[in-house]
Order: sequence, then structure tokens, then C-alpha cells
Amino acid sequence: MCRECGLIRDGVGFEFEDLTAHYGKSYQLNTTDSGEEHVFFSPAGPVPRSQVIHDWIVQIKPDISGSVLEVGCGQGSVLERLTASFPQAQFSGIDMNEQAAGRARRKGLDVKVGSSTDIVDRYDLIIAFGVLEHVPSPTNFLTDLRERLSPRGELVVGQPMQNVPSYDLFFVDHLHHFTTNHVRLLGQNVGLEQTGLLEGCALVSNFSLHRFRKAALEKPAIHFENPPSIQSIRKYLDAFAKINSFVSQSRRIAVFGTGEVFTLLYAYTDLATTEIACGLDDNRDRRENHAWPFPVIRPEEAHSLSVSDVLLSVNPRYNEMVVERLRALGLKPTVILDNDLS
Repeated sequence: MCRECGLIRDGVGFEFEDLTAHYGKSYQLNTTDSGEEHVFFSPAGPVPRSQVIHDWIVQIKPDISGSVLEVGCGQGSVLERLTASFPQAQFSGIDMNEQAAGRARRKGLDVKVGSSTDIVDRYDLIIAFGVLEHVPSPTNFLTDLRERLSPRGELVVGQPMQNVPSYDLFFVDHLHHFTTNHVRLLGQNVGLEQTGLLEGCALVSNFSLHRFRKAALEKPAIHFENPPSIQSIRKYLDAFAKINSFVSQSRRIAVFGTGEVFTLLYAYTDLATTEIACGLDDNRDRRENHAWPFPVIRPEEAHSLSVSDVLLSVNPRYNEMVVERLRALGLKPTVILDNDLS
């Protein structure tokens, strides 16, 4: 943690060449041939991640027109929705992953392979959602984007925020961890004035969305800020220990949820060396395209594999809904990640 401003930097020393290899070839999120998307569950039913991001971008920037570039567009899920909503605008995208860019092009989208340093044209709007936390130098990245804005161009960036507790600090390829104030100051430092801010939405409570316009370069006054998310580290470590205690009892278990939260637990607990009978997941893409060493099936099929104990491995905000559902199926859910960690 920086002693001057409180910005948190991951200990892994990724350089640009490392990231090029990682995101160009190895990265899986939003790049699979199946088109798998993260799905949020709401009272009205499942909502694809791209729809949530689309709606959030439109909330902070409702008047989209002219030339628009999405940096880190992946397979183009958000870009496709924005193109449909604003047919008068000219959309294009850029992403470091060749497979994702190819999939986006097969959708008819104008997407090139590259990073922020490869942008050559100027745009009336540049969007970068879920990118700032991945780059070695946020200052250089924002400078690159500012230089590619038209005279009246605007920038919309979104990333995990450390204003609230979250498990974001455990992600090895999230190289920096920002509060909303850090992002505002980073923009100001490179000549970007923040004109809009959204802190979390109903389904993505730990992200912030910022709207910037070009301004005169100004060196901001720096004040130390202790990110609230730091407090969640101990809570998650305690939760990891409780999971290890749970699985050490040599019971044959199932897990509910095989997405982001399960991946986190698989990396930081003994689940990787535990006999997992199956994963239970409502996401069909995860069932059909997973790479886990156990089957992933619908929750209704759990009894076919003679399992009853189910460890919840989903965002804690879904706990109550999932527990009710599993009990109705005659299964015994175990909750270790509680709502204090959501």
C-alpha cells in the first residue's frame, strides 16, 4: 500500500510482455467459443453481465453518438448491445486476446487485436470496463486513452472499487486496487476531469463507473486513504480456514456454483485436493464447457450422484435464495461465506 495515497499494488511483478502473453493467449474470461457470460441472478430472473454493464454505461452516459471505441472489449458482448441501442453511433473495439477478438468479428463487430498503445484514431467516446485494474501503469493507460479522444471526447471507465469489502484483493491479475477517489485523482493527474460517478449498482455493488472529459493537466493534492476493503482480508482468510476444516472431515461433497467465487475458493483452500462429487450450476454454459475435474450438473440432478452435503460457493448475496432452493430439493447446504463478505 502506498504510504502517501493508500493505493494498493499487487505483489506480482507483471510486466507488459507478461500481460501480452497472459491476455493474448491464456485468458479465459469472456473469450470462450461457447460465448459464456457471467450471469447475475435477480428477483426478475438471470441477467447477463453484458446487459448489466450496458445499462450502467447508459445511465452515466445516456447520449452516445459519434465514434465510440471499447478498450478490452473481449468477445464483444457489451459492444453488441451498445451497437443495437445506439445505431447512429459508429462502434469499434480493441482487445489483446486473439480468440476473443475473432469471436467478436464473427458477430459482425469491428474489433482489432491490440492494447491501448495500438489505438491510432480519435474517438468521441472511449469505454474501458474492467481494464484499469489489469494494467501495469494506470497512469500510462489513462494517458494513452486521453490522447486518443477527440477535442470534445469523453472517457468512461469502470473497475472494482475498494470503498466496500470484497475479495478483489485476492485476484492475482488485478494489479492495482482503487478507491473511487484514487481513480478521480489518477484522471486529474493526466488531464481528465471527472464529470460523473456511480458507486455500485444493484447487481455489481463493488464496482465504480467514472465519466471523464479532457481538461488541463493538473497535479492533485494527495491525501492518504485507507481502503475499507483491507478489512475484508482477515475475514476471507478466516473463511478459507473454515472451509479447510469443513472439507477435512472427509465427507463427499458437492459445491453449488462453479464460477468466480468457486475459482477463488479452489485457489486459496483445500478444495483442490478434496473429493468433489459434482458441481451444481444453473448456468448451462458452465455445465457444458467447464474444465473442472468433476461433473457439473443441474441442482435437480444431485441425488443421481448420491450426494447430500452441498457447500455454497457463490456470492453471499445469493445465500438465502440458494439455501431455500437446496433444502426444497432435500439437500443439506453449508454456508461459510456470509453476507459480511459480499
